[in-house]
Amino acid sequence: MWFSHSKLRIPAIFALLAIVLCVSPPAARSLEQVSEIPVRNWPAPAYWMPAQPADVAGGSGGVDGKFSRQPGAVPRFGSVTPITGPLIFVGITPCRLVDTRSAMGFPAPFGAPSLQPRVVRTFPLKSHPNCIIPPEAKAFSLNLLAICPGPMPWLSAWPDGYPYPNTSFLNATTAGLYNNAVILAAGVNGGIDVWVESQVDLIVDLNGYYVEASSASRTLGGVIQSSGTAQSLPAGWTSSRTGTGQYVISFPANTLPAGSSPAPVLTPIGSIATLQGASVVRLADGSGTLTAVWSNDITFSFVLAVN
Repeated sequence: MWFSHSKLRIPAIFALLAIVLCVSPPAARSLEQVSEIPVRNWPAPAYWMPAQPADVAGGSGGVDGKFSRQPGAVPRFGSVTPITGPLIFVGITPCRLVDTRSAMGFPAPFGAPSLQPRVVRTFPLKSHPNCIIPPEAKAFSLNLLAICPGPMPWLSAWPDGYPYPNTSFLNATTAGLYNNAVILAAGVNGGIDVWVESQVDLIVDLNGYYVEASSASRTLGGVIQSSGTAQSLPAGWTSSRTGTGQYVISFPANTLPAGSSPAPVLTPIGSIATLQGASVVRLADGSGTLTAVWSNDITFSFVLAVN
């Protein structure tokens, strides 16, 4: 197709600045019918939780009867609470959660095998052995990378325990690498579900998470490794281990306003320890320290509500 003006002929493709293609299959269609729709790289919004909490009785059955689950999937028991208020983003050093390529040797259930067509794969992100995510995290900031040996009509992801949202995060018309940044709420046991139309390998990187914020306070927090090094801290904060189970977290000037009485909440991660004491000291310029004493060395998360 050409546009003509006088003797000037311009291909229509150069006259078109952008194409936005949104395909939204009718709810009444079956999954088999939907899979025949030619979807092209259209963006989907972040999938947040509905107003009601989800409960999972356990087992490895499908979601709403539409899908099968990964063979050998661990039964899921528990529930999640819906997000009802504003969230605060906590950025961390990027950490790889999932890599299904067999050569990479990631531990189950975060590694091989590749994602199989029309089989739901559940990744319990809060149970990851290397990337520490605090229990307070309500949502994840992720980068999804699909390694496609051929066309991939779509890849969907959503909180575990919730219905398939009929959205797509990744689409591929040919073989190659395809990635997208997504925000997903934490599902049952901090898990997310992933489903693909064709076999692919998946890589998932975490670059931050979201915690709830009180409308009456400012919430700061992070994760401290058992060695005393920080996995995540607000800008300008530092941490150290001063003895067995003893940790000092220092924050810069203007962190705490005059007259504030912050209440720290500390949670052990990955092992058992008893919190023997925690105190916050504020200096005149708003800087200070948070000291935590545990019964033994422990990786832990903390949240500090600033009035």
